[in-house]
Amino acid sequence: MINNITQQMTKWFSILLLATAAFSITNAQAAPSPRDMFMENVSPLTFDATVEALKTEIAANGWSVLAIHNLSATLAKSGHNILPITTIEACSGKFSVPLLRNDSTRYVSSLLPCRVSVYQTSDGKVIISRVNVATMATQMEPAVSEIMLKASASFEPIIDKVLAKQPAL
Repeated sequence: MINNITQQMTKWFSILLLATAAFSITNAQAAPSPRDMFMENVSPLTFDATVEALKTEIAANGWSVLAIHNLSATLAKSGHNILPITTIEACSGKFSVPLLRNDSTRYVSSLLPCRVSVYQTSDGKVIISRVNVATMATQMEPAVSEIMLKASASFEPIIDKVLAKQPAL
């Protein structure tokens, strides 16, 4: 009888162990990698033309350009020589005000304003980079997630318009 109980316990322990391992493997595969937290596209334009096109499209689509940070120029002042990289801060009160108005959602203020970065790679490609809002939104509470997804749905067409532009001859 003791052997029977021991066999049953061993059987159930093995099943539990296998289920735990399967759950861990499934969740490990489902977890986003650090690269999944960002979206990048190769711009068809030059570096400067991409920055200008983004500024123009941001303003034309009802967003505000709050700041432009030329990181490579800033770092050059300290003696660092890096390839061109500029970050544009954009904001739309339509999306930011509901989050900033409430104490319960103000914690996301460190994500604001929305930032898009343009950088050049060593092989000459010009990249438009930004946070993958859809992936990040899955980690947020519904009140924040909903607004983040709406903001992304409004901002991504701006990127698409820049990506659709043809380089000047």
